[in-house]
Amino acid sequence: MSNEHRSAKSVSSLSASEIARNLQMDFEKSQFHETYIRAAGAVAYVAVVDSKGDEGIGSCFHIGNGIFVTARHVVEGLTIKEVATTKSAYPKEQANSDAIAPRRLTIVEGPHFGPENIDVAVFRVDVGNTPLPAISVSQHTEYDLEEHDLVLADILILGYPPIPYTTIPVQVATLGQINAVVRVRHSPASHFIASTMARGGFSGGVALDRSGIALALVTESLGTDKSLVETGYNSLLSITPAVDLAAEKYGFSLSYGVPGRYSETLVAMRFSKHETTSLSSYVYDAHIYVMDDNRDVFVEMACNDDGVLQAALDAFAAIVSPRVHKRETGLVWFTPADNPAPAKLIAAADSARAQFLASRYLEVATEHSNWQLDTWRGD
Repeated sequence: MSNEHRSAKSVSSLSASEIARNLQMDFEKSQFHETYIRAAGAVAYVAVVDSKGDEGIGSCFHIGNGIFVTARHVVEGLTIKEVATTKSAYPKEQANSDAIAPRRLTIVEGPHFGPENIDVAVFRVDVGNTPLPAISVSQHTEYDLEEHDLVLADILILGYPPIPYTTIPVQVATLGQINAVVRVRHSPASHFIASTMARGGFSGGVALDRSGIALALVTESLGTDKSLVETGYNSLLSITPAVDLAAEKYGFSLSYGVPGRYSETLVAMRFSKHETTSLSSYVYDAHIYVMDDNRDVFVEMACNDDGVLQAALDAFAAIVSPRVHKRETGLVWFTPADNPAPAKLIAAADSARAQFLASRYLEVATEHSNWQLDTWRGD
């Protein structure tokens, strides 16, 4: 029997569901391939030299206006020798548009770092007159993440782990899944555990969803002190701190020209009791949410302890008088009796927050959108 005949017979023996599943897998890979082609030219390597003269490599990616994101540990305390792309860039949406050759890039500002316990850095390069594709970043925040969000989401990771015996830096693309969303002891930001193998050099690389949106950046391998990098869990830092840092240093905007995220959420906070956080990092016992869209304002507070909820409401009311519209066990929904300025609303929310903290609740997630403060400065 010929090889061709055996092959045809094996295919014909597949069930309809197996054929459909294979076709679906091929379709998904094709989708990710298009995402890869569009994103590859926006991902660069960072060659560095330490004080001893030893060379190293990491990854970074362009989010727009010449702003690149990388992991803090890739560049901190090191001399940046070179930043360069190695893949053709396609500035248009279509992957078959005119290609722009790889190039070396000159840093004109940075790198800048945020808090010491967050492994992220940003810098700006001179793009010149040649377009450079940018990777869109996710709008999610710490406050948004629920206990099941993103788990089993398919992702594409791009970066520059060194490949032995190769003569130049090579960009590596790998598909995987997010297996867990976790909080780690050494950082306040959310981390995603990926199914892909952790490798040095991937640090600072980007993790994309199927549509090409950056969900996170590669930061570290979570393992014991003596374990090899490759044996640890591949840990991805949520993109949120990178957006906040780029907004602070460069006025980076996700929408409407407003630095950072444009959001109607003026301030939002989530709290948990110790017994809850000892079992789950993304199940909450209380929250404060203040919405202000420049026209209407409403506030929602929730807590499974009505006495603590009343104390938080009283603390808020001492600064901004509430007009309660809904009150039930564990929940109160209200609007301010007047039209307070954003700064006053934030002060009232902070006063309510203090009541939760005094009642031994832990603040575990926070979201701020202070564009109103810039718009209404002087109110």
